[in-house]
Amino acid sequence: MSRLQVLSLSGLLLAAAGLGLVLGLGAVPPGETEIIEAAAGRYVAETGGAPTDCAARPAAIDGVRLIVTCGTGGADVWVEALDGWGTPVVVALDAEGPET
Repeated sequence: MSRLQVLSLSGLLLAAAGLGLVLGLGAVPPGETEIIEAAAGRYVAETGGAPTDCAARPAAIDGVRLIVTCGTGGADVWVEALDGWGTPVVVALDAEGPET
């Protein structure tokens, strides 16, 4: 193999490895901290409240990873159910609990 072929092959392998790394990292879901911070950001944008008004807990509902609750209490509570990627999920609730 000539030097030019070795360099060309090395360049292609490096580019393929870089592309694989970028695509692989894009397939990793965000961590809980990132999900909570994004939800708190939406809360601040919608209500003008503080991000420190927010707390989260794991959800026992299929398809829901976290439930983020923000607010100072009373009737002005902001709640959002989020899936594993941090996308808001609509959950139908009745008097007996989540609809399955």
